[in-house]
Amino acid sequence: MTLFFSSKKFKRFFRWSSVVVFVLALPHAIFLYRAATAFMSGSNVGRIPFAVFLCLIFGLAVYVHFSNQTWTLRRFFPLITLSIVIWISVTFLEENSNKYIHIPQYMILSLLLFFALSVDYRGGGILLLTFILSSLLGVVDEMQQGLYPDRYFGWKDMVINSSGALLGVVLIDTLTAQSVRNWSWLRMIARQKVLCIILFSGLAGTIFTGLMLWEHKDDKTVVHNYENQILAWNIVYCTTAAMAVFRLLNKSVFTPQPVKTQTLMNTYLLWFITLFCLTFIIHAVSTLTLLTNLDFR
Repeated sequence: MTLFFSSKKFKRFFRWSSVVVFVLALPHAIFLYRAATAFMSGSNVGRIPFAVFLCLIFGLAVYVHFSNQTWTLRRFFPLITLSIVIWISVTFLEENSNKYIHIPQYMILSLLLFFALSVDYRGGGILLLTFILSSLLGVVDEMQQGLYPDRYFGWKDMVINSSGALLGVVLIDTLTAQSVRNWSWLRMIARQKVLCIILFSGLAGTIFTGLMLWEHKDDKTVVHNYENQILAWNIVYCTTAAMAVFRLLNKSVFTPQPVKTQTLMNTYLLWFITLFCLTFIIHAVSTLTLLTNLDFR
């Protein structure tokens, strides 16, 4: 039992489970806000995001104090500067201070994703993948909200989500000493031309889906003019993405690889599988909206 809890399999299961649980909980944070408004005034509830952010800063200070590393103010300068820029920019972008909770939320999400990815990820680019996945999960979160009667799909929230993810990534970069960045796994990705074309098509479709749902939110007749074409694309992409993930998993699990190749393959698989899964979810939500005539808001 002790060996299991200290094993790589347990770390992988626990860390990715934490990501899944946190992501599923994100759309329901509104219930905590509503509960807080029952006991506090609106202005005080609006200070909660800042309080959470201060708690994260306090945790950072404790970590720095008790770590054995030598720290300089210069190392924290990018993090401090970005924090100020993002906080000021967000206050101009969104007047509702309750929305600022998205910043610490997505800082935490980026930390969880980084810890989950780092179990198998080797080489450079982990911070970039962490930011991309956090931002895409922010899109998924907003799309989920558009399906609820009393919630709304908004581009400002997605910008704030990505800002929080960026701040989380810079925090990770500040606290961790990144090893020599080996980008040789990119050659493995470049060889998979068909998978790359499918994935980039899915990412382009994600942008189109977001714009389509935004138009649908304001004018229900816009989508109906192209409903069959959009639905056909979504079904084709979801099917193709599912087949691609199955092929990747089949190749990695059932085909023995040399240890050195397997290490690089883990990184290459993480890029493909995580992005395929998230673009699949985004297209699936779009399909659900079209098939069921949901009142996307």
